[in-house]
Amino acid sequence: MPIVSPQLDDLTYDRVVAELKRRIPVYSPEWTDFNDSDPGITLIQLFAYLSEMIGYRLNRIPEKNQIELLQLLGIELNPAHAATTKLAFILSDPTTLTAYTLSAGASAKATTGSPPPSFETDVDIDITPAQPTVLVTTVNENLNDPGNPGATPTSVGTDFLRLIWDGKSPSMKDLPLAPAPLTPATLQPANNQRYLWIGVNYNSALDAGFRGVQVALTIQFDDDEQPTLTETKECGPVIAAPETGVRITWLSYYDATQNKMLPVPGRIDDTTKQLANSGTLTFTVPTTIGPIPANSFAPLYNPGSQLTPAQACVALAGHLGDRIGNLVPVSDTNLDVSHWVASYNTALKTAISQTTTPPQPIPNPLDPKFYTTPGWFRIDLGSPLAASVQAAKIRMITFNAVPVTNTTTVTNELLGVADGTPGQTYPLANTNVQPGSLVVAIQESPQSENVPLVAWTVVDSLDAAGPFERQCALDPEAGQLLFGDGINGRIAPLVPQGGQIVALTYKWGGGESGNVALSAITAMNSSAAGVDSVVNYIIASGGRDAETLDQAEIRARKDLSTRSRAVTASDFEWIATQTPNVEVARAYTVPLCRPLDATSVVTSVPTTPCGATVPTTPAGLGDATSAGVVSVVVVPNQAVPEPTPTPSFLLTVARYLDPYRLVTTEVYVVPPQYARFCNVTVSVVAEPGYTRAQLQTLVSAQLGTYLHPLTGGDDGTGFDFGGQIHIADLIALIYKVAGVARVDSISAGFVRTKSNANPRQGTLVLCPNAAGAQYSQLVLAPEENVSFNPDTFLLSTVT
Repeated sequence: MPIVSPQLDDLTYDRVVAELKRRIPVYSPEWTDFNDSDPGITLIQLFAYLSEMIGYRLNRIPEKNQIELLQLLGIELNPAHAATTKLAFILSDPTTLTAYTLSAGASAKATTGSPPPSFETDVDIDITPAQPTVLVTTVNENLNDPGNPGATPTSVGTDFLRLIWDGKSPSMKDLPLAPAPLTPATLQPANNQRYLWIGVNYNSALDAGFRGVQVALTIQFDDDEQPTLTETKECGPVIAAPETGVRITWLSYYDATQNKMLPVPGRIDDTTKQLANSGTLTFTVPTTIGPIPANSFAPLYNPGSQLTPAQACVALAGHLGDRIGNLVPVSDTNLDVSHWVASYNTALKTAISQTTTPPQPIPNPLDPKFYTTPGWFRIDLGSPLAASVQAAKIRMITFNAVPVTNTTTVTNELLGVADGTPGQTYPLANTNVQPGSLVVAIQESPQSENVPLVAWTVVDSLDAAGPFERQCALDPEAGQLLFGDGINGRIAPLVPQGGQIVALTYKWGGGESGNVALSAITAMNSSAAGVDSVVNYIIASGGRDAETLDQAEIRARKDLSTRSRAVTASDFEWIATQTPNVEVARAYTVPLCRPLDATSVVTSVPTTPCGATVPTTPAGLGDATSAGVVSVVVVPNQAVPEPTPTPSFLLTVARYLDPYRLVTTEVYVVPPQYARFCNVTVSVVAEPGYTRAQLQTLVSAQLGTYLHPLTGGDDGTGFDFGGQIHIADLIALIYKVAGVARVDSISAGFVRTKSNANPRQGTLVLCPNAAGAQYSQLVLAPEENVSFNPDTFLLSTVT
């Protein structure tokens, strides 16, 4: 039987009043007025109120004991986690700016939220007086070389050169929301655009901080934050990436002294793998970088309009053959020499005319306003282009990017004066102190000039501290410092005219409010010379509110049951949801299943009832049983129909899970798969007073809430992984909507993303047609959940 907490006292106000009123005739028969206006009844009500309060406090004793037990176990509430993202600084005019160092702690704010969350830079950043202004891709190594003997004005403008971003439409501030595709879908063949040209505007002075200076060019692709459903992350040791100081020849610049493109010399650190993924290119800018001369962009010429000497000889022979063949029959031996001479002269004039005719000019497809771009870099993307590069979209390209965190820095905060008693506590002015950010010092000498403060070490617990160790424990959620008692940790000393305890610096903040969208951080709170605005080119994520007492009680039970080891399915799920720096809203364990191999054969379905294309690459988990394998499906906390983790999200969870697994267990962290419901058509009979538009909104919201991995299901905690959906379930759900008198008809199309699930697509109906793709229910795979597309939902009413 379940363990039930005892009710120590069940006295309530109404019960006590009723009991005392029943005793009045026994002990005081002359008392006959039981109305509320009677003074005796008032006293009875007062006594009943006090009795209920005593019972309430008595019944809280088990709760107090539970809290005392948590304190005994050393359980403290976890502080809020701070969201992180990356900012790009947009310069007002790089040509007049001189490089300088912007210290860590520079603050920027978002435009959403109440109040808008603030973000601080995590590291110092050297503001470089340079900014990309144009992106161009070409087939060949020069901006004005069509490289096609049969080029025409149309083919030159299409295949030879593509302007993918002009620096204005969109502006750099808006580029994250409208990324520039490396190879537009209209370009055929796409893999011909081998070279990426980056036009840069910069301060050309040698002492300005660009020419001859090491810089970091950040390139962020749009697809890095889109889910890669075929990519899994296996737990394993974290191996530090080796330094990449190898000679790189695919990064070039235009040398103004030699008037040609040259490889950037020196060491180049590349984390992009030749633009295979987002990252940085760190290199030293050559001092000879400069603009491509304007005359290099002169009009191109159609090579087919002027013959070379060799081509002229061939043309002459052809013309002579034509002339002689048309002059006399082959059988005629009586040829007139004058006719031969005339034919020869005509053919020769025609050939000479073709070799001397002026070539037909073709305007360079690049706008003349870019001819004066101060400097150019060129990246060789390789040939043929990888599929990932062909599909890539550049979300941000900049020399000035920095990671930021949703925190606020406090410096030199006076906490109080030590009084020499054991176990002194001092509160900080702010709660939710970020771990590792607090620095504490005490004035241990009598106050006088130039007496330095003595630093004390901030630790999580004083249990291991010796009696003379200068250590203090921090409760980060409460923002409270605890000093030693002389047994565990040194007592904060009593110092005449001294003893001040100072928080030299700390960071506080965090919470879900910091999880802002792309391009939501646009303004600086602190001054930064030459910076016009900022923009976050990555979604801010990882923010989580401080832990509540109820959550701490659950965590304590889980921690005690798992004992720092993941053995059962619930162990893996619980530990995955505790991963720091990311917000795992839900985790589900699928034992004995390994992710599908990318080389698996997949039968593709080109189109679906939902208008989307079914993925042709393997996704999800295989059907084969694999001993010792555990796959953990993680769902991020995202307010979208299909919350899907990015590869970096999966890797973070995998690394956190790794120390907890048994040595014989092979663990994979994978994204969820989704059965997408769309083209849901419902016909209902409306109750009086409800319009079709109202019911459309209400029924759509009901279905969207129920068919969701985080808010769906019967209990509202998320639809069950591996569950099933029957058409009757949807009908019953719609019946619960206010204003629906009867469901007349319903059908729901679905598409499954899991490659080995059968069926891949179809329609849920009441009476399935055995000959068609119609079903009365859909059974999900173990790692599969559901989503609902409200844009394709259609509701009609009948009378």
